Amino acid sequence: MAHPIHPEDVPEGFGPATHGGPYAKELGPFWSKPSETQVALGLRLQRRHCNSAGAAHGGFVATLADLGLIHAAAVMRERAGWPRHHLTTVSLSLDYLAPAKEGCWLEVRAEVSRLGRNLCFTEGVMLADGRRVARASGVMAVLGPRE
Repeated sequence: MAHPIHPEDVPEGFGPATHGGPYAKELGPFWSKPSETQVALGLRLQRRHCNSAGAAHGGFVATLADLGLIHAAAVMRERAGWPRHHLTTVSLSLDYLAPAKEGCWLEVRAEVSRLGRNLCFTEGVMLADGRRVARASGVMAVLGPRE
């Protein structure tokens, strides 16, 4: 089911994310903002992403962290001239720092610390309206080529 989002709901510089499978598409829409050293992936936090306290569900925070780290690896691989491949998470570490309230702009700003042929190492911070709410690191495996 598509969830409408208005342009004023998306911070300047973000465009529609072009990576992600069917699971991610159901959770979004997600927006991407690559810079020279990092890639941000974000969305406007909606009620469907929240727990009964009106904050982002811990499982959703973990999912967004995973998606943000893997998105950064995919973008940086493409930027480095690697062909598009499927990537999968081998390891994900996450520290919850504070709640993210419904309606906030929630984003992961991720960097790739090592981009390899078989593995990519990533780390990032999750921000809710600019305030740190989580930190994450992950290792992504490079699988077969995307069609």
